[in-house]
Amino acid sequence: MTQAPDHTPLLIPRRHIFLYLLAVLVFVYPLTFILPFVPIYQGDNAPVYLLNASRMVRGEVLYRDFFQLTWPGTEWFYLRRFVIFGERAWIPAAVLVVMGTALAWAGVSVSRRVLSGATAFLPATLFLTFAFAHCLDATHHWFSLVFTFAALATIIKERTVKRLIVAGALTGFATVCTQTRGALVAASFAAFLIWEWRHKKLAGDWLLRREASLIVAYLAASLSLIAVPVLQAGWKPFVEDTILFPLRWYSYFSRNNLGVYMADVPEFSWPVEIPALAIWFFIHLLTPLVYVLFFVRYRQSARSRPKEAWDRLMLVSFTGLAWFAAIASAPNWFKIASASLPALILFVYLLGAEGQAGRLVRGALWMAALGTAVASPAITQFDWHGELRTPAGRIALRDSIQYAKFKWLAQHTHPGEYLFEAGDTDLYFPLGLRNPSEVPFLTPADYTRPEQVSRTLASLEALQVRYIVWSPWLDLPDTAKRSGDHLGPLRDLLRRDYRVVETFEDGDQVWQRK
Repeated sequence: MTQAPDHTPLLIPRRHIFLYLLAVLVFVYPLTFILPFVPIYQGDNAPVYLLNASRMVRGEVLYRDFFQLTWPGTEWFYLRRFVIFGERAWIPAAVLVVMGTALAWAGVSVSRRVLSGATAFLPATLFLTFAFAHCLDATHHWFSLVFTFAALATIIKERTVKRLIVAGALTGFATVCTQTRGALVAASFAAFLIWEWRHKKLAGDWLLRREASLIVAYLAASLSLIAVPVLQAGWKPFVEDTILFPLRWYSYFSRNNLGVYMADVPEFSWPVEIPALAIWFFIHLLTPLVYVLFFVRYRQSARSRPKEAWDRLMLVSFTGLAWFAAIASAPNWFKIASASLPALILFVYLLGAEGQAGRLVRGALWMAALGTAVASPAITQFDWHGELRTPAGRIALRDSIQYAKFKWLAQHTHPGEYLFEAGDTDLYFPLGLRNPSEVPFLTPADYTRPEQVSRTLASLEALQVRYIVWSPWLDLPDTAKRSGDHLGPLRDLLRRDYRVVETFEDGDQVWQRK
């Protein structure tokens, strides 16, 4: 009887991983800093968490004094950094460098268990160049992604009780940053253990001990940490903000529902950025289609290739599906791209079974990734940017309209002043400004509740806020979901008590109290 070939991957040496991570640092740093040391201020969601951490530095209590719909792990991280270093603009930029490097390490740690040789570097390289480089937003997603993928890297080799305890704790920490992703990945690990137990026909106590280790560690890590904000703010505001509000109102904002899928087509400022469109299509098609393709391959080949690392590949697919499920209700580009690493690992694995054609595609992907690794930092460094001195330190802004807005407000406000940026949050942190409202921003939809508008009005009056920055999209009812525009009283306040003193190219206006 002929013995089936052994398909166990040939592990790459650890020194090669170390050199690879050094290369990752060289790639990511110039995406987040203008050389040599000027941080690029960027991101869509990160300013919300930076603002919240700044409020906590001043003694405000999360969930009690201001609203937030995610659990507090990201705010805690920034709060601790602000206490140690001050509210400095380099902190979120440095976080992105650390996150990119950590995900590269975790990606290679997993890939080297299912892919052989230098091919194990390809998924992480594709992820960094195709996804991470275009999602530079130091928000809660990256924190939970790092924790959950570190958990996967911990148990990819074997599922011992000790490893599952560590994985359970890591997914618990992820839950404290992004409650859906951490919980879904923990559930995917539990489901995988059942699959492995049945597939390998293991004893019942094998499953019980491992499930118990995973679940107990997960609950111990997540619940012990969540007890802190519950004790500080009370259980009622915590539940209302982080459980009831997302269930009832989250999808009423046009950015938070299925309508965002493939809606944010990339813009091109340089001709060499045109391949970004191909990357955009590739990532959208890859997730979740690759999981279907993998399960088809498993059903076709599991018996004929018994020594393939099916258990590890199945664990990667379970984790990837959990990542996708966590963002499926609002699958915008950032969320799909940031959740693509498990899909890329499986995609590269599937290419390995396609013979010469697979090798050609793999070579083309290497060329595209390496070309992007050179082009993206170069574009960042040589494209236009403006530098500005702010209370948070010197920052670089890559958008000329944003630069003009920041410069004007830096000249007309002072650190610690209350200012209300009604449609966004990016001004507060670098300029050292304070938000008078309990919410980070408003929307012309049911996502913004009428009681939140009422309390914002009361705060604006009580504090006699001098400037309100108003965005034109706030005057357009959100029709992507059942509309519920509650901003009428605030518009009345603007017309009655404020006057326009500056209008920027994007239509944003600064209203000053009369």
